Amino acid sequence: MRVHISLVDTPRIPSQGQVSPPPEPPRIAAPTRRAGRLLRLVISWQRCGSGSELRVQITGDLDAATAPVLSEALIRARRDLRTVQGAVGIMLDLCAVPFLGAGGMHVIANAHNDCAADGLRLRVVAQHLAVTRPLTLTGLDRLLDLRPTPSR
Repeated sequence: MRVHISLVDTPRIPSQGQVSPPPEPPRIAAPTRRAGRLLRLVISWQRCGSGSELRVQITGDLDAATAPVLSEALIRARRDLRTVQGAVGIMLDLCAVPFLGAGGMHVIANAHNDCAADGLRLRVVAQHLAVTRPLTLTGLDRLLDLRPTPSR
């Protein structure tokens, strides 16, 4: 679903003999603490039972502001996996993520679909209720290989 929001400034028409005050500048909400946090990614290779997988470990809130960073990292990771013999997939480690928003869930669902199309697996490791609960409420927990620990 695509949502488009536009602000329209309607001109004020002064009555006869009155002067219209200048229009107020648009109000911008002050950024929240959550929006100011940065997403940190650590990418490494690890051996797993049937080959190698790329581990993408995230630290920070995963929301609409930071989801594009993860999306780009997962696209590059899939590209790299195609060139490595014995690579089986990606382990997305969300253990250090204290907040998961809709933007982050969208990126994770797309990554799952893209990995499946490439014949790779996407394992998601998450421990915090703030991350696992949204995945459960949306039904993504049934789609993803969701685990509480990074065990193989």
